[in-house]
Amino acid sequence: MSIRLLTTIAAGAAGLCLAAPLSAADSGVTKQLNDNIRKQARAESTAWQGLFDAYLDMTDPPMAIGPGFNQTTIHPKMDDWAAVSDWATTNKEVAAALATAADKVIIGLPYGSDAVDARYRDAGLAAVVRLEPDGEVEVEFPYMQAFDAFATWTAANLYTQIEAGEYDAGFDAAVSNARVLRHLCDRQMLAEKSTAMRLLAESLSVMRDAMYTSVDRIPADVYSRIATKELPFLKVSDTERLKRLELPEGDRLVFEAVLDEVFLDNGAPDPERLAEVFGVIQSEGTPLTRFGASKRWERIAEIHGSLDASKEKLTDVYDDWWRRWKIKPYDPIQALPSEYSRLNEVRYAIVAESIADMTALFAARNQLAVEINGTILGCGLCGYRVEYGKWPEDREKAYVRFIPKRFDFDPYDKGYGRLLFDYVGSRKEAVETDYGRIFVSNCIVYGRGDDHEDSGFKESSLDGMTGDMVVWPPLRALAREQGLID
Repeated sequence: MSIRLLTTIAAGAAGLCLAAPLSAADSGVTKQLNDNIRKQARAESTAWQGLFDAYLDMTDPPMAIGPGFNQTTIHPKMDDWAAVSDWATTNKEVAAALATAADKVIIGLPYGSDAVDARYRDAGLAAVVRLEPDGEVEVEFPYMQAFDAFATWTAANLYTQIEAGEYDAGFDAAVSNARVLRHLCDRQMLAEKSTAMRLLAESLSVMRDAMYTSVDRIPADVYSRIATKELPFLKVSDTERLKRLELPEGDRLVFEAVLDEVFLDNGAPDPERLAEVFGVIQSEGTPLTRFGASKRWERIAEIHGSLDASKEKLTDVYDDWWRRWKIKPYDPIQALPSEYSRLNEVRYAIVAESIADMTALFAARNQLAVEINGTILGCGLCGYRVEYGKWPEDREKAYVRFIPKRFDFDPYDKGYGRLLFDYVGSRKEAVETDYGRIFVSNCIVYGRGDDHEDSGFKESSLDGMTGDMVVWPPLRALAREQGLID
């Protein structure tokens, strides 16, 4: 069962909701997932119900939330800004709901559509994990639409409050939303965690956009408070390296339940069941290939490892990922081939086809750390500018009052050092970006990117996969200013 293909989330993310011929009941899987939630916090310490109530009370946005309208597309010079700002003002109660949820221990939404009231379920607010006797296998997270809506509202509210001179109120709601998204990053399924990390990274970039475009309007003490007392504590005990963020375990539980269904009682693969289940998965979207896919799995069943051996391999893969996740990112162990990469793709084809490669999550954690740390630095630089009427030529001038030094950390630096900083003054320097060529000036803050090299901010990508990762000044805001995007 390919969980990476199976999983579906809201907001247009890629995924697949698949009906496969399985006979397992989902009660065991959902019980384990929900037991994990109960171990983390009491029901009254969970945030999901208050958030869902607030979402159901929200009025419809002026346009559908999606690729063309979301937290990253909002700014005061956009088309229909008046309608967007009115929507933010009309739904000002969302700020209180986010603040309350931010102080909870976890999101705590139980898994299983039957675990929530009908009014939530009817609105698509559920985390669906089902393995039913009638053959349907479904893992999807339509409830993510609520968090997309909150993030979009937060961006609209931030700019609206800045225009009204209510700077504290705007940034307080933005920080609350970021804390809620940080809670969401602790969900148990890979698709949930990946989406939450993306939304959180985007929300931080929105804060930087607002700081940059309104830098001289916002008082220095607002910048100081956000940089030193708010953003460093998105989650209690989090560090600049996001050590409290953990790998998801839910996908493993779902796969183990499916694994039991495609083996015979003697522990050998069931050729017919493999052909039924994995033939459907591999041919989804291209039904003409189903016969060939089914035949392939029948042949694989003849040489595939036993149930016990497959479970042992699954354990080895997850244990290896956990070990790599917990140790320092540039420990020599990280350079060794992973258990996942060493899987025999025939003898353990079920495992290889069924679990997503977690290495993408390692990259996402680095990106998120740069987003958090870079936003703190950018906020501190703005505070210094407002206080002294100029950008600092040296970031250390902004330490203590405006920047907590420990958050000046670059997760891409093999020496575990600081983010890179350059001061170019009024000189215009070109940066090749995902938006096109952008010209930057004054203070430049950037991470080294996935190649771990300092490219002198000549090239930058949003995810750090090519070139450096420039976080200040905010490139999206500059791209709008320079006419590259709307």
